[in-house]
Amino acid sequence: MFEITKILNHNAILVIKDQREYLILDKGIGFGKKVKDQIKNASFEAVYQLQSETKRGNKEIIEKIDPIFLEIAHQILKHASEKLGNLDHNILLPLSDHIAFAIERIKNGLIISNPFTNEIRMLNPDEYKIASIAKSIIQNRLGYEINEDEIGYITLHLHSAATHEKVDESMKIAMIVQESIKTIEEKLNTSINIHSLAYSRLLTHMKYMLARIKTNEKLNLDMDEYVRTHFPLAYEAAEAIIIQIGKELHRTIPRIEIGYLGLHIQRICDITKE
Repeated sequence: MFEITKILNHNAILVIKDQREYLILDKGIGFGKKVKDQIKNASFEAVYQLQSETKRGNKEIIEKIDPIFLEIAHQILKHASEKLGNLDHNILLPLSDHIAFAIERIKNGLIISNPFTNEIRMLNPDEYKIASIAKSIIQNRLGYEINEDEIGYITLHLHSAATHEKVDESMKIAMIVQESIKTIEEKLNTSINIHSLAYSRLLTHMKYMLARIKTNEKLNLDMDEYVRTHFPLAYEAAEAIIIQIGKELHRTIPRIEIGYLGLHIQRICDITKE
């Protein structure tokens, strides 16, 4: 049996069971109910256990947020679960909180830009597609339209739910990729077409390279000497990027990564010359 501790609205209530707090979302669940009422276990639309504290804290968010944002975040996560599989539902409150702030900014005419939107979209295409659907959900429920930059931020929340990678860490990866692209353009005196297949392959390589660095996975085939000899400019750019990534992540990165990154950079060079 659940015991009601707070009624948020007709569709959302807070309950307690075995000294654990839960948020229950279900149509009409709060209608006609009172605090201390007992509710039998049933097939509710959604039950979220409130256990992991966020930066603002679960209780603060629950106390201050309009419950409609909880419903919207749940609707987005439900759709995301169908496409991405099992998600960490602890993201419900941070996602609700973010959407609430986004709408507040829109109401006040304050538009927050996201300088890494393109990198976020390219690195997390599946999550970005779902975040684009979230844009429609938000507009249908609230009548406000979020921009592409906000879609990027929601993408990071969905990626966090799918991978357990913190939003700040995902943003840092996007920043590293953007800085790396700038380094390539400066070192090779070229402009990279972000819509090209070579650019897409480069970002995919960097995504998996950064994952290898994080898990200390080692490459087997060493292309370092070959790339350094045959493509010195691409190798120089790759070396500069690897050194910078090592500083950003506070890790020592194997030199073997330089050669592989250099090959992808050379592909970019070859295409820009065509």
